[in-house]
Amino acid sequence: MFSVVVTGEIGAGKSTLTRIWGEMGANVFELDTLAKKHWSRPEIREAAERRWGTSVYENGVPVYKKIAENVYKDFEEYRFSANLIHPPTMVEISREARNVGGWVAVECPLLFETGWFDLVDCVVCVTSTDDLRMERSASRGWSEDELSIRERFLMGSLKKQSMSDIVLCNIGSLEAWETRAREIGNLMLKMSTVHEISVFCKDRSEARRIASILLDRRLAAGTTITEVENMYRWKGEIKDVQEWRLSGYTTGRNLRGAMECVRQNHSYEARRDRERGGAFEFPDPQMGRGKLRMSIRRDKEVTAL
Repeated sequence: MFSVVVTGEIGAGKSTLTRIWGEMGANVFELDTLAKKHWSRPEIREAAERRWGTSVYENGVPVYKKIAENVYKDFEEYRFSANLIHPPTMVEISREARNVGGWVAVECPLLFETGWFDLVDCVVCVTSTDDLRMERSASRGWSEDELSIRERFLMGSLKKQSMSDIVLCNIGSLEAWETRAREIGNLMLKMSTVHEISVFCKDRSEARRIASILLDRRLAAGTTITEVENMYRWKGEIKDVQEWRLSGYTTGRNLRGAMECVRQNHSYEARRDRERGGAFEFPDPQMGRGKLRMSIRRDKEVTAL
């Protein structure tokens, strides 16, 4: 799973960005939408009515306008609601994201306020001018005063930008913003398919030779070569050998080519490796030299492929 969280200013264009990414194949979650569901939970309803009175619900249904009026009344009420709603919402997002896997995009305006940013792979912050944000917020029925009231509880934009991996400024037309969203989306698609390839080699020169071929053919974005001591059981005996581990990173579209490249240029005999139970075709986590292991990993160098 490769998780991207979109945060930033109110009315900056976060929803448009995640909508485009959803069309491109991302599994999109909107924190505000998920959070609203939790206001209907019996224990949360009980806590809210005890705090604000029964008028915040009508026939058991949350009256979100009245809830918002209480939430944004002052910092104490805001903290109360955040402690009430954020924990179950974050648990649900984490569970759902793990279930769908792949490229996950979460629209989370309160990312840094909730402290959830340490759990994601990439943070995208969306900004815009005050005039444009006010214009977009007005289309939602928010007045300038309502926008100001909500924003006073949020972390400052400059601080959010400094804590993000990517900052996008939406100050042009809707068409220009959608085009930019697709450009960044293509990068995210590539990042979501990053794999680590790893193989043991008999010596340093072999590891360097295979690494050079992978890089020359643009099948890997970067490689690392380290000397290792391997111990394993083979034919009833415990073996202790010095080998060299070559690891590198590639994208999904290049994974098959990278694997084939290693197979063609590796000195270990496939038949011998199969006897040991660990050839490329039959990877075993406990046995086998010269096998290829893969795992998804975020790596910014992959943009060079």
